[in-house]
Amino acid sequence: MLSRRGSDAGFRWGCKLGLGFVTLEILLLFLYLETKTAAYIEEHHTHDPGRGNENIVSHSCIHDQILEQRKKPGHKIYSVTPQVYQESTTSKPLYRRGRALLGLSTFSVKQREAKQPIRIYLNYDAVGHSADRDCRNVGDIVKLGEPPVNSVPGSPLCNVHGEPPVFGDCWYNCTLEDISGEDKQQRLRKALGQTVEWFGKALAVEPVRGNLRLSGYSACGQDGGVQLPREYVEEGVANVDLVLLVTTRPTTGNTLAWAVACERDQWGRAIAGHVNVAPRHLTAEAETLLSATLIHEVMHVLGFDPHAFSHFRDERKRRRNKVTEQAMDEKIGRMVTRVVLPRVVMHSRFHYGAFSDNFTGLELEDGGGRGTSGSHWEKRLLMNEIMTGSVDTRSVVSKMTLALLEDSGWYEANYSMADHLDWGRNQGTNFVTLPCNLWKGAYHCNTSQFSGCTYNREAEGYCPIVSYSIDLPHWAQYFPQANKGGQSSLADYCTYFVAYSDGSCTDANSARPPDRMLGEVRGSDSRCMSSSLVRTRFMRGSTAQGNGCYQHRCVNKTLEVAVDGMWKACPEMGGPIQFPGFNGDLICPAYHELCSTVTMPASGQCPNSCNFNGDCVGGQCHCFLGFQGHDCSNRSCPGQCSGHGQCLANGMCLCDDRYAGIDCSTEVCDEQCSLHGGVCDNGKCEFRCSDYAGYTCQNSSVLLSTLSKCQDVLEIGHSGQHCAPSEPSVLQQLEEVVVMPNYHRLFPGGARKLINNLFHKQYDCDAAAKKLACWISIQKCDKDGDNRLRVCHSACQSYNKACGASLDCSDLTLFSGENEQGNQCTGSDEVSHIKPPRALDAIKQMLLMYRCRE
Repeated sequence: MLSRRGSDAGFRWGCKLGLGFVTLEILLLFLYLETKTAAYIEEHHTHDPGRGNENIVSHSCIHDQILEQRKKPGHKIYSVTPQVYQESTTSKPLYRRGRALLGLSTFSVKQREAKQPIRIYLNYDAVGHSADRDCRNVGDIVKLGEPPVNSVPGSPLCNVHGEPPVFGDCWYNCTLEDISGEDKQQRLRKALGQTVEWFGKALAVEPVRGNLRLSGYSACGQDGGVQLPREYVEEGVANVDLVLLVTTRPTTGNTLAWAVACERDQWGRAIAGHVNVAPRHLTAEAETLLSATLIHEVMHVLGFDPHAFSHFRDERKRRRNKVTEQAMDEKIGRMVTRVVLPRVVMHSRFHYGAFSDNFTGLELEDGGGRGTSGSHWEKRLLMNEIMTGSVDTRSVVSKMTLALLEDSGWYEANYSMADHLDWGRNQGTNFVTLPCNLWKGAYHCNTSQFSGCTYNREAEGYCPIVSYSIDLPHWAQYFPQANKGGQSSLADYCTYFVAYSDGSCTDANSARPPDRMLGEVRGSDSRCMSSSLVRTRFMRGSTAQGNGCYQHRCVNKTLEVAVDGMWKACPEMGGPIQFPGFNGDLICPAYHELCSTVTMPASGQCPNSCNFNGDCVGGQCHCFLGFQGHDCSNRSCPGQCSGHGQCLANGMCLCDDRYAGIDCSTEVCDEQCSLHGGVCDNGKCEFRCSDYAGYTCQNSSVLLSTLSKCQDVLEIGHSGQHCAPSEPSVLQQLEEVVVMPNYHRLFPGGARKLINNLFHKQYDCDAAAKKLACWISIQKCDKDGDNRLRVCHSACQSYNKACGASLDCSDLTLFSGENEQGNQCTGSDEVSHIKPPRALDAIKQMLLMYRCRE
């Protein structure tokens, strides 16, 4: 950590005589150490010297790393459990257990569409209760991630300082700090309670009707997860839109916490998640950082997650065609992924002042390695925004992050909860479209020999330039030496001024006696400015331009600066001014840098900022659907509500019963669609395989070796494709927790089983029930390779005939139409493959079964 001053109280004054040499010595030592360690650090993608050098403890998010781990065999990404949101006053079947489609009850509630503050419920039942993952005693060896199956406890041992370092999938040696005692649990509850309260103010959601129901098919979450309480599965949770299951398991490195969604509703919105907080970070010192960290991690659960993007909805309540766009950026020199959602783009334009059509979207992080790439904003462009890959006490929630959640179609954002983000504000289109070595002003530095002002002028800083042991990527080679660059890989190795530990201009406690000789004052109204000022009869140590902290105020659209109590007006566009009794100049910033609270005049700016109801491009507003006028200030009924609703006086549509969306153009499916796991898209109930994370359409022959219960069923039509989990272990789990419960409902045991075999002996009820249970759970894919095909109507009839049952084969959300056969549905009438058992054989089989039980 670099300090602006030494322990000697007069160092600052002496620094003005010899600052360059002292700073250079420190930097040489810094560069030497970095050179020795750069190869090791780069190899493991953990290098971010900025965190340590700025003396700011930070949280390193590992969300993307977790997502990669969940793709491994035996890991389930999430379950889909439909909920009831809108319903008529008549009684309708209510979905009960995940994809076990036969267990139904009834429920009745009035239709209601208005979004309300999101209700998040915290469950602490699992805190400290996992014998193999929670630290209970000093010296316990517990799992972190998934150590190799055949490994013995303690090998491999987690060691972030090893060569190579071991961060996860290892055995963790517990210390006293890792035990979640009563005091730590109280801190945990307080911090999470504040997080839930914050989101209740920031986001509104269409509330779940009745109880929130969860599937409970597998443990919810990561690192062993958390088993859902039985009552959550059977009865549900009242007055809740999202359940967060909390654990306190250890983590490694700078990771304070992590969180993942584990169950989603039929529209993709998270309804259950797992939040883990490391006990060693539940301290008074880390309280502020923990608050920011928990907001960051819960954002991932709510929707800042690549898996959630494919489920985002637009104003018409239809699937969004595009959330992100990946393209080769010739200016930056690499492939980049940008979020192109309408409100994200709009708020980005007004933040950066980027009104050119060259700006098309906001970049996602592509660097940083361990857990940060893909699920965060690009740090180069948003620096201390809370959804970049590292979080510290300066992190703020921007309008862009709230806009991303609102663009999901699930939430309505309260933008008054957004903080003021300084980084990049009013810097124009070039800031977001050009490489950082072409940035202007305090956002870029190219030498470590001189100090300067940080980008927001709140501190004096230095320019850290690191010499790595290997060459940087070609797009990050900003210097003639290919191995030189900035200290943060997350920020694309850009070089910018970083605050000295004692360089704050806004903190009065940073004041030093030498400040008076330079006319400097530190406090809340002081800012860093370039200066060569020194009192007459004194000399500066260097004739080069320096910098210092000076008071400022904004009066009558003029920036004024004070030196030694004397106030002077600055030129509007900035420039040098002098003060009596001082030699040298003070270089004033431009007025808009310190005094303007609104977007500075920029080429292409729109009237009234389009009232934030439209995108501003080249001075013209492009209004969002439902708004009109030159400044998008007027509400309108789009297309006169498409002929499916009434246009109210406030310009909003009141849609007819079977239509929805801002323009009533989207036809609503019968609620049976969502209750049976389908997704309604403009009146059509779709059963997409890709709606289930981890599921893909695969050749049936590939699945046969993994299946046990359904192997012979799929063998009949193995030439096609079936929608199934891509991981064999998850497919096996599907048979146990979905197929078999359905089978037992379709073909119950005991006396009823005997009666079925005796009186419906011309068909094999057992085989028919097994086939139907397999087809319901592992459905065929259509020719396009994505949509799941409903179970054939004829297969339902065959089951009814074989078992004397009365399933409703006209339910078009589960079964196909009567005319759909063969490749149009799953399980074409294949009763010919069912062999009729003899009644005597059936009786013998039943007697043998009961004898075995005895």
